[in-house]
Amino acid sequence: MSTATPAAPPAGSLLDKVERTAWRVPLPTRQLFVTLALVAAAALAFSGLVAGWVANRNANIIDDAREQGLDLATAVTEFRTNLAAADAAAAATLIAAGLESTESRAQYDADLLEASRALTDAGLVARPEDREDIRAMANGLVTYAGLVETSRANSRLGYPVGSAYLNQARDLANDDLVPRADRLRREGERRVAQASNSVGGPMSVLAVLLLVAAAVVLAGCAALVAGRSRRVIAHPALVGSLVAIVVALGVMLYGIVSQASDLRQAASDEIDAFVAANSTSSGLSNLRVTEISAVAARGSGAAIYDDFDTQATELLAGLEAAGGDPDAPLVSDLRTRIDDYVTVVRDGVRATDEAGDNRAAATTALSLEPGGSALAYDIAATGQKVENEAGVLSPPSPPDPASAAGLVERETADLEERFDAAASAGVHPALPVALGVLAAVLAVAGTLARGRRYR
Repeated sequence: MSTATPAAPPAGSLLDKVERTAWRVPLPTRQLFVTLALVAAAALAFSGLVAGWVANRNANIIDDAREQGLDLATAVTEFRTNLAAADAAAAATLIAAGLESTESRAQYDADLLEASRALTDAGLVARPEDREDIRAMANGLVTYAGLVETSRANSRLGYPVGSAYLNQARDLANDDLVPRADRLRREGERRVAQASNSVGGPMSVLAVLLLVAAAVVLAGCAALVAGRSRRVIAHPALVGSLVAIVVALGVMLYGIVSQASDLRQAASDEIDAFVAANSTSSGLSNLRVTEISAVAARGSGAAIYDDFDTQATELLAGLEAAGGDPDAPLVSDLRTRIDDYVTVVRDGVRATDEAGDNRAAATTALSLEPGGSALAYDIAATGQKVENEAGVLSPPSPPDPASAAGLVERETADLEERFDAAASAGVHPALPVALGVLAAVLAVAGTLARGRRYR
C-alpha cells in the first residue's frame, strides 16, 4: 500500500477556494469548530421548533374551522332544508279537509325534529357572536310549530282561519328563520376561507424560510469545516444533518401546500356544491308548498300556479352537472323526476282545478297512487316511500341516490371528505421538531469530530 501523501489539489480548485475562505475566519481551528457547532445546532433546533409550533397551529386552525365554520354552515343549512320540508308537509292540511293522514303527520314531525336537531348542532359549535341568531331561530322554531298546530286544530274543526295561521307560520320561516340561517351559513363559509388563508399565510411562510435558512447555515458551516480540515466531505454526520433538515423542509412544504389547497377547495367548490344541493332540496319543498297553496285557493289560484311554473323553471335551470362529474347521470335523473312532478301538477292538478273540480284537484295533489302529485313529489324529494316497522309509509333510508335528499347526502359526504383530507395532510408537530433536533445533534457530532485533532 502506498504511504505517499496525496497530491495537493491544483491551485484554483473548489476545495482550494473553500480552504482560503475558511482560513480568513480569524479564529483558531478548535474554537472555530466549536462555534460552528453551536451556531448550526441553534439554527437547526430553532427552525425545527418553529416548524413544529406552526404545524400544531395549523392543525388547531383546521379543527376550529371545521367546528365553528364547516359544522356551523352545514348545521344551519340542514335546518333550513328540513324547515322547508316540514313546511311542505304542513301545507297539506290546507286541502285535506282537516283529515291529515298518518303518513303526512309523521313526515312533518320527522322534518321538524331534524330541523330542531340541526339547530342544536349549530348551537353547540356557535361562537358567542352567533348566539343571538341561534337563540332567535330556536324561539322562532317553537313559534312556528305552535302556529302550525293552531292551523291544524282550526282546519280539523273546519274553520277557514286555519289557513291564516299557516300563512303566519310560513311568513315567520321565510322572513326571519331562513334569512338568519343564510347569514350564519355565510359566516361559516367565511371562517373556512379564512382558515385556508391562515394555513398558507405568513406564519407558515416564516417556518419554511427558517428551515431554508437553517439548511443554508448548516451548508456554510460544513463548507468551513471542510476548508479547515481539507476534506471534500466535511463529515458523514454533517451530511446526515443536512438530509434531516431538508426532509423537514420538504414535509412542511407538502403539508402546508396540501392543507391550504384542500381548504380552499372546501371553502369554494365543495361548499358551493353543498349549498346548491340543499337549495335544490328546499326549492323542491317550496314548489310543493306553492302547489298546495294554489289548490287551497279553491279555483282562484291561477296566479299561484303561474308562480309555481316560474319557481319550477328556476329550479330546473339551476340543476346542472359538469360533463366530467361522476354524479352527472344521477343529477340528470333528478331533473327528470322534478320535471315529471311539475308535469303532474300542470297537467293533472292545475288542469283539473281550472276545469272547476277543486275537490278532484286536491285528491290528485294528495294522492300517493300512480299519477298522484304527492307520489311524484316524494320520488323527486327522497325516493318512493316504503313501509317502516310500524307499517307507516316513510322516506327510504338512505334516500334514493337520484333524489334531492340523495344529492344532499352525496355533497355532504364530499365536503366532509375534503376537510378530512386537509386534516390528514397536516404534519404531526413532533416530526419537524424531531428532525430539527436530530439535525442539530448530527451537526454538533460531525463538527466536533473533525475538531478533535486540533488543540
